[in-house]
Amino acid sequence: IVHTKWQLTYQIDDPERFFRNLHVKDITPGDDYFEVITGPEGIKPLMESMFQDAVVTAMVNYTIDEAISSRKKIPTHIRRLLQEKLVEIDSGIKVVSVQLTNSEPPPHTRDAFEASIMASQASQKAVTEARTYAENTLNETAGPAAEELFATLHDETVSEQAKDLLWSDLGGTARERMANAQAYQARVVETAKANADYLQRLLPEYRLRPKLVIQKIYLDAMEQIFANADETFVVQTTDGAKDTELRVLLNRDPSLKPKSSGGRTTQAGQ
Repeated sequence: IVHTKWQLTYQIDDPERFFRNLHVKDITPGDDYFEVITGPEGIKPLMESMFQDAVVTAMVNYTIDEAISSRKKIPTHIRRLLQEKLVEIDSGIKVVSVQLTNSEPPPHTRDAFEASIMASQASQKAVTEARTYAENTLNETAGPAAEELFATLHDETVSEQAKDLLWSDLGGTARERMANAQAYQARVVETAKANADYLQRLLPEYRLRPKLVIQKIYLDAMEQIFANADETFVVQTTDGAKDTELRVLLNRDPSLKPKSSGGRTTQAGQ
C-alpha cells in the first residue's frame, strides 16, 4: 500500500451539457453559486469518487518505487483516465491538471525507503562529481580537443594529417608541456651540433698536439665548474706537508669568520 496525496484542477467547459446531465442542488436566493455547484451537494462527491477510481485504476500498473518517484508519468495517466470517464457521462467538465503532491511508502518500510533514496542520491552525486572532475581534468590537461584526439589515436583509419591537426588544437597544460619539450629538443640538438662543430675544429690541432688540446679542454671544463661554486678551496702542495691534516667543516655558522694564526689560515667551507 502506497499513501498518496493529489491535487485536481478542473473547469466546467460546457455549461449546457453540465446542467443537463449532472444533478446539483437548486440555487436559491442568497446562495453562493460557486460553493453550491462545487460543494458537498454539488459535484464534489462525484468528482472525488471518479478521481479516486482513476487513481486506483492507474496505480495498480506501477511498482511502489515508481509510485513514489514518478511525478509526471502517473499523473498524466490518471488525468487521461479521469477525462475519459467524464466524457463518457457527457459531463461538460474538462480536467485542467492532476498533480501528485505527496507519496509515502507503508509506515513500517519508510526507513528502508529513505535509506534507499539517500543511497540513490549519493550515487548520482558521486557520478556527477566524477564526470565533472573528468571533464575539468581533460580541459585543464589538453583542452576541448583532448577527448577527440584520444579517440583518433586509437583509430587506425584516421590519417596522420588529421591527427596532426588535432595535436595543434590541444590546449591546457599539455600544450605547455609540448612547447617546453619542443624547446628542450631544439636546445639539445643545437648543443650537439655546436659540440660537434667544436670538436671538428679541434681535430686538426689534436692530431698535432694531443696533450695540449686535452689539457685545454680540461681547463675549460674546470673553469665552468668553479664558476658555479659558492666557495672555492685551493690546496697547494708544499714541502714537508707529509703529516699535515686538512679539515673542512660543513654546515658551519655563516656568521663565523675564518681565523688566522701564525701566518697560516684555517677555513671552513660549506
